[in-house]
Amino acid sequence: MGVIIFNNISSSDLGLEVETFPAYEVPEKEYDVIHVPGRNGDLLIDNGTFSNVPRQYKVSVAALSTPFYKKMNEVVEWLHSASGYSRLEDSYEPDYYRMACYRESNNIENIFNQAGRGTINFDCRPQRYLKTGDVAVEFTSSGTITNPTVFPSKPIIKVYSSNSQFGTVRIGGYSFVLKPSSGSTSIEVNSEIQDVYDGHKNMNSAIVLNGGEFPKLMPGGNNIEFTANIQKVEVIPKWWTI
Repeated sequence: MGVIIFNNISSSDLGLEVETFPAYEVPEKEYDVIHVPGRNGDLLIDNGTFSNVPRQYKVSVAALSTPFYKKMNEVVEWLHSASGYSRLEDSYEPDYYRMACYRESNNIENIFNQAGRGTINFDCRPQRYLKTGDVAVEFTSSGTITNPTVFPSKPIIKVYSSNSQFGTVRIGGYSFVLKPSSGSTSIEVNSEIQDVYDGHKNMNSAIVLNGGEFPKLMPGGNNIEFTANIQKVEVIPKWWTI
């Protein structure tokens, strides 16, 4: 029997169990397909993106000490507890998690008003995030961070300065400049959402992206360097695979 954790709530807390191993769904790679008259085969333009995938669990739940309808209410409230995507993990892939949403109706079979059985379908982003990629890596001097996957990741980079002067950060083939900022001694650069902030304070005006792109961590080693006004850099790498 397996366990699902969705939106920080475990299925075991609801008495719900997964009966079978879920299928491994491979996301579809997105191409623009162009047919050129007089040419054999289609022209494919790789968009560098993947489609969402389903994650399906066949589940059962006992309702021995609780009326069946109340137990089902608990399950439904859990599934609809998140607005949009939320973290989904399970006991079958303990090293990974997904970002998923539940947005469909469902039918849970009533077994003599004492148990239920059905299928839960989550709609997931194509990435399977490594849990190790959520652990911050700290640099107080230049160093290297190694991407263990074949996919470029979009990190969260926190830059610290004792005098609010900041400077230049270089990560692999990317670099950016953080301008002097009165009152801020740490600034976060989030490549995933392409945003810059200090807590709840918008700091997009403080950054200059050399080449116009937010940093990515390419497969293999990525050198990290920064100028003297910067005390340290923390990188949450956000490794992922499919």
